[in-house]
Amino acid sequence: MTHKKYNLILFIPLGVLFAVFIGLALWVEPIEGDLTRLGGFTENDFGWNEPQQRFSSMLYTFDKGRDYKQYHDVVVLGDSFSITFPKTQWQNYFVRATGLSLVTYKVDDIDIEAFVTSAAYRDHPPRIVIYQTVERSFVGRGTKWNNGACEPESFTKLPWKPLPLQPGNQPTSPHSRDNRSGPFHPNLSSGAHFLKRTIKKTFNKKSHRTIKLPLTRDDLFSNRQSGQLLVYRNDFERYRVSPEQLKQAICGFSRIQTVFQKNKQTFFVGVVAPDKLTSYLEYIQDYDREKIHWLDEIARHPQLHTPRLDVALREEIASGVRDVYLPNDTHWGSNGHRAVARNLLEYLMDQKILVPGP
Repeated sequence: MTHKKYNLILFIPLGVLFAVFIGLALWVEPIEGDLTRLGGFTENDFGWNEPQQRFSSMLYTFDKGRDYKQYHDVVVLGDSFSITFPKTQWQNYFVRATGLSLVTYKVDDIDIEAFVTSAAYRDHPPRIVIYQTVERSFVGRGTKWNNGACEPESFTKLPWKPLPLQPGNQPTSPHSRDNRSGPFHPNLSSGAHFLKRTIKKTFNKKSHRTIKLPLTRDDLFSNRQSGQLLVYRNDFERYRVSPEQLKQAICGFSRIQTVFQKNKQTFFVGVVAPDKLTSYLEYIQDYDREKIHWLDEIARHPQLHTPRLDVALREEIASGVRDVYLPNDTHWGSNGHRAVARNLLEYLMDQKILVPGP
């Protein structure tokens, strides 16, 4: 083989690959969503195109520590549904509507027993604790706390009067997604990631971490392929969970409620953030809807303080509100966060924990 022929064999494929990479870098928009990143889908197709509402600053405190240090009216222990978008989160809408002080911790960083026995919690307990978990993690987190008992301790009347609402007027402003691409804005890392994920998906079907499903409606999202739904593959794990395992998790959740309310001064609320698959199930083409519904089962245990967040979100979606969940992400858009805060506020008022202000 001549030297020239060898070079042609070596460099032509590399040149083609380089040309493809540059073309992708000029075409794809910056990756923003976790589902587009994990699945190798483009923001061109699945990035939201209607502005999201944001507050200019957070109206609550985010504590990276593990200890309850000082009094707040409300303590939130949450996962990514309470942490990912600080200026868009539901906590901002909740604080604006109530005027209460609120602090948020990462739920998996907290040792609950140590948290409730700390001096600060003992001497100045919060009025409300909100334990938020995404639906697909409910069984794992609940089972960890199962000790064999399934009924929380009876909840006596709080020794303090209901908290009056003192709504604020902090405004939100529209925020647009960065969708710049082209010769003046080549997205090299996004192009490389898309190429890598495409190659991986082609040769390894098990690497698909994001699933694309066709919808019966195309008005639920603001992205270009609005008739398609991206969901996290792990959303399907619920179908491997037996009714007995779900019951054990519910019993564990009962115990968490008991631990936080043992002081008879704190009201506990368990917020289960529905998986995206759950919320849009009704509009997925050719999908079996008769399988186990965790949130329906949880609701059959009235001793648990768990508002029907799934119902509130499905009502928003059914009414045509777009981007209740972001099309490129597992999490809520600003419309979803606002609906969550409203549902939680209504629940606490129904429980007489909050009352209208003077």
